Amino acid sequence: MSAPAIPAAEPSPIEAAREAFEHTRRLLFPFRFDRWLTLGFVAFLDQCGRGGVGGTLPGGPPGGSVPGPGTGSRDLSDIGSWFNAHLGVIVASAIVALVVIVAVVALMLWIGSRATFVYIDDVATGRAEVSRPWSAHAERANSYFAWRFGLAAAFLGAIAVLVAVAVGAALLIARGGVPGAGLGAVLLIVLVPVFFLLLLAGGLSALALRDFVAPLQMFTGTSCGPAVRLFVSLVRAQPVPFLLYVLLKVVFEVAQGILLVFAACLTCCCILLPVVTQTALQPLFFFERAWSLHLLRQMGYDLIGGAAAP
Repeated sequence: MSAPAIPAAEPSPIEAAREAFEHTRRLLFPFRFDRWLTLGFVAFLDQCGRGGVGGTLPGGPPGGSVPGPGTGSRDLSDIGSWFNAHLGVIVASAIVALVVIVAVVALMLWIGSRATFVYIDDVATGRAEVSRPWSAHAERANSYFAWRFGLAAAFLGAIAVLVAVAVGAALLIARGGVPGAGLGAVLLIVLVPVFFLLLLAGGLSALALRDFVAPLQMFTGTSCGPAVRLFVSLVRAQPVPFLLYVLLKVVFEVAQGILLVFAACLTCCCILLPVVTQTALQPLFFFERAWSLHLLRQMGYDLIGGAAAP
């Protein structure tokens, strides 16, 4: 693509939001069901790999009974004997489960990465297509997927380290006497802010990749690495617009979540079905995707150009 145009004024996320709103109104209305459905399907695929993984922790002993004297050591001995007898099966099962989980996560991230470029193309050009942009941006999307997968692996590895440290701290508190309990308590206190900083870093990295790096890849026609470096240079040159964008994006996501809950109550949760959510609320998803494109446009990286209304 051509070199970026020189921005005429200081980039403004608020002005970019206004432009994205006009862009959404112009391209999505008057309502056409087939168009909204196609874009809803693409928006649904774009969200693959962007959710969280939840779990539950076991409670106390079944029935709430308290083991009697001497039963704890006997139970632990029985459990240890069972683990030793079935160690090979346990290790093999754990490896298979890990491989399956990694494969499923990788597949979801890959689909989401490919769909991210499809949705950017559709929003920027005013079209509602799947197959053409899916093929046209395959190389850049695969590079984007590699970065997402690497960041996800690094994030999960860091979480695993924090969990291991937390377990060690708990053992120190339980068995380390007074000095060990003090050290364990300090470790747990330190882990709390580290954990939230890790979550913040992961969230900001994901936002930066999807909202800015992927569009920059499309504009420059490069892989993810050069686009990341270009994004970093833009943040260093103009940090205030990006910071304001992040803060406004948090407000938008909260408002979108409240609206989704309200819509779910009105429709008996039918709107929460896959693709239905993205189709019925397509103006919100379309606006959200167009917002960062218009901010980049103000900085001279114009993917939208002369997108015509359908």
